[in-house]
Amino acid sequence: MSYQVYWGDLHSHCSISYGEGTVEQALMRAKAQLDFCSVTGHAFWPDMPTDRERYGEIIDYHREGFARLAGNWEQLIEQQSAMSCDGEFIAFPSYEWHSLEYGDHNIYANGPELPLRDAVDLAALREVCRQANAIMIPHHIGYAAGYRGINWRHFDDRQSPFVEIFSLHGCSESEDAPYPMLHDMGPRDWSSTAECGWDMGHRFGVIASTDHHGGYPGSHGDGRVGVFAEALTRDAIWRALTERRVYAVTGDKIDARLTVDDAWIGSTIHVPQTRHLKIAVRGSDKLDRVELLKNDRIIQRFFPSAGGASASRYRLRVTWGWGQRDKPVAWNARLALSAGEITDVETCFSGQSIVAPRGVGGHTDGSDSEDLPHAVIERAERALAWRSSTMGNRSTRHSTTQAISLGVDAPLDAEIELEVNGIKMLYPIRKLLGRGHSTYLCGWLSEAIRVGPLVPVAECELYTELDDEPDIDCDRYRIRVAQTNGQWAWSSPIWVER
Repeated sequence: MSYQVYWGDLHSHCSISYGEGTVEQALMRAKAQLDFCSVTGHAFWPDMPTDRERYGEIIDYHREGFARLAGNWEQLIEQQSAMSCDGEFIAFPSYEWHSLEYGDHNIYANGPELPLRDAVDLAALREVCRQANAIMIPHHIGYAAGYRGINWRHFDDRQSPFVEIFSLHGCSESEDAPYPMLHDMGPRDWSSTAECGWDMGHRFGVIASTDHHGGYPGSHGDGRVGVFAEALTRDAIWRALTERRVYAVTGDKIDARLTVDDAWIGSTIHVPQTRHLKIAVRGSDKLDRVELLKNDRIIQRFFPSAGGASASRYRLRVTWGWGQRDKPVAWNARLALSAGEITDVETCFSGQSIVAPRGVGGHTDGSDSEDLPHAVIERAERALAWRSSTMGNRSTRHSTTQAISLGVDAPLDAEIELEVNGIKMLYPIRKLLGRGHSTYLCGWLSEAIRVGPLVPVAECELYTELDDEPDIDCDRYRIRVAQTNGQWAWSSPIWVER
């Protein structure tokens, strides 16, 4: 079976419960750069703290958000259903169930309908899901058990085919995973990581999603899920989710494929002797490495081929933003290629980093108010135009820059002409090869744009095959991909029994 990769965000919030932005804005922004999404409503918390002296603000904040969702639930269902169309874009219904003891879970149905129902504990929640033909997916699992992280002793993969290992909260893949957890909910705990769950014998896939509270599903760098499916239909995407053909990326749409004897990620197969593995990775930028893990131990590292100066196929990233933190900047840009072709355009648009908005339905400073803060407005064989709105980075570790990644098929003597807010720039492609160039629009401490580096496609791709022998009764294979620009991908495992 051959599958296409489709991109989504299954966990994002807006003001329908508590957060920023409207449902309409969230779905519009999702459709601009994703194939599917879910706008999730905060719904229930059966073991919420009762100490009002210490947690009064948190109690009131959540109760108001839950009440808001209950009053708007039918509206949310209708709006997501109306936005969905097979072959174009799919929105799945979902709500969030919080728990200190069991960890937070999102409830999903194929839809378009989903009953909004509470449960006193995890066992009761499973029964709710069975009755609704729904699945329940743990997220930000890496927090300690008892503190809204996962408790693997209560996990059941029959109702939870995968878990969310990356979002704005950080990464819960392993003890030494990139992106530590810095939210006030606490640090990462090894006993709540995905690797710990696999070690305990649980079989589940992994995804990323944003947990963004600013009405911006698919916000680049905050988490996305890749799904291998037959087609972009509600039933095909749902089948891929329940069969664990899913993987996690931070933002760049890294096409990361692993098969074992032609079985796809998420599969359990029986191969008593030698297994044949195939790895195929197409990055959106230069690959740093691809790691093959067996039973959570790296058994091989692979590196891309060096791109030659004779190559004609490249990837080019254009990034803009910077400037003063509280000064909004409107961008109008047009890029033209003197020869060759722009083969594809990948938008790397993000919303303001909102994981804990200040008030239910309130407006946080710096949140997105425009329906589409960033949009491609022209696409031609040799030209691309876009508009955007940015403010300076929130800190030296919190980027608000935006970007576009282009596939370019052109000779090295071609030129790129870029006009931004009336300022014209000319870049010979040859001078962008392996080098990025920056331009300040209004002098020092002003907004800026960076063009490049230009990277040969050969340095963004890796294809390899190998044979491997069994180690234990059930070996677990997966891959991990790192790009040089800090973007990552983590595949779901393949379980191979002998």
